[in-house]
Amino acid sequence: MRRGKKSAGGGGAPWGPALKLVAWALAILAVGSAFAPMSPGLVRGLHLVLCVFSLLEAGIALGGGRRWAFFVYAAIAVVVNPIRPFTFAPQVWRLVHAGAGLWLAADHLP
Repeated sequence: MRRGKKSAGGGGAPWGPALKLVAWALAILAVGSAFAPMSPGLVRGLHLVLCVFSLLEAGIALGGGRRWAFFVYAAIAVVVNPIRPFTFAPQVWRLVHAGAGLWLAADHLP
C-alpha cells in the first residue's frame, strides 16, 4: 500500500449478496428440475424466472464489462423466454435447465 493513499474499501453493489442468494436458489431449482417430473406449470414458471433473472444479470454483466457473461446470460434468456417459447424434447429441456443452473452457480462463486 502506498503512503498517503487510503484504500477504497468495500465497493460493490448493495444488492450483490441478495442477487447471489437468488442465483444460488435458482441454480438449485434449475438443476433439481432436471431430475423432477416436468409438469407444464413447473416448466412455465421456471422459464419465466430464469428469463427475468438472466435479463437482469445480463444487464449487470454488460455494465461491469463482462462480455462473455453477458452473452451467456443473453443466450439463456433467449432460449427459455416464455413469450415465444422454443419446442424441444423433454430431455433437451432437462439439459438446458441443468446447464443454466450450473452457469448461475458457477458465475456467482468467488
